[in-house]
Amino acid sequence: MKKIVLALILLTSLSAIKAHAQMETAQKIKWDIEKSADINMPLEMTWEVFSNNDLLKKASNGYVSTIEVLDANPPVSRKIVFSNGGSRVENITQNEPHNKLMAIDFADANLPKGIKSAEFAIFLKDKGGKTNVTWRGMVKGDTEAKKALVTQLTAEFDSYATGLDKMTKKSIPAAKMN
Repeated sequence: MKKIVLALILLTSLSAIKAHAQMETAQKIKWDIEKSADINMPLEMTWEVFSNNDLLKKASNGYVSTIEVLDANPPVSRKIVFSNGGSRVENITQNEPHNKLMAIDFADANLPKGIKSAEFAIFLKDKGGKTNVTWRGMVKGDTEAKKALVTQLTAEFDSYATGLDKMTKKSIPAAKMN
């Protein structure tokens, strides 16, 4: 009986070793853009801004003039029109309210010349009543086209960080004292 139990243990451990050896190692994603900002706004409220196109437009600090949903079925497709007259069609491929994560791909037909793919993700984390917002983007394509799109996305993320910060500021008029 002892031999049978030992044989079963040996077989079980060998199959576990073989299964472990077949697992691929996880690869770390190399982002082309990473922008992070701490916003003086609770996490749920910040998530609401990213989930509501009117609030998101306001949070862009004038960078975006309109956001129009083209197809509300997943992946949600929307058209962003920028204040400079440019536009982009993008697809929200991942929207996880419980993880406060949103992933967005550029529609293939809307990619700038020389760009093969572009995507970015928005991560929100609670920081004791405040929210840390992190934008990460990845662009694949020709060197010059990639550089131009990275610059554009960096400016866009900076505008959102500034706009979100402005949304938290409340102006209280000073009282005149005699």
